[in-house]
Amino acid sequence: MIDSTNYWIAWIAYALAAGLFCIVFWKVTYFQHRRVLKYCLRAVTIAIIATPWYVSDSGEVMAPALIIVLMDAITISGEAAVRAFVPLLLSVILSLVLVVIVLLVKRGKSQRFDEIS
Repeated sequence: MIDSTNYWIAWIAYALAAGLFCIVFWKVTYFQHRRVLKYCLRAVTIAIIATPWYVSDSGEVMAPALIIVLMDAITISGEAAVRAFVPLLLSVILSLVLVVIVLLVKRGKSQRFDEIS
């Protein structure tokens, strides 16, 4: 078992780096004029970066799912990587569903505003 302090320091460092990456990625996609593509790219990026998963089958310690997928694929086998890939894929799908809902709500609001004007 790793030391609890080191565990939280690692998560804080990862969260700060992920936040910085998301800010930079947000600025890069700001100039994209296709709203659907911009929102989808942002949602997938955040889902991939922010999804945690269990390091081992015992379920005590968590790490970013992307890192677990890569480490399991490199050290164990490709079949072992599926253990963390499934929740990662589900979070990406959920983020894309949320993007579609947000875009439909925005479209509905803009059409309703046009009807009032």
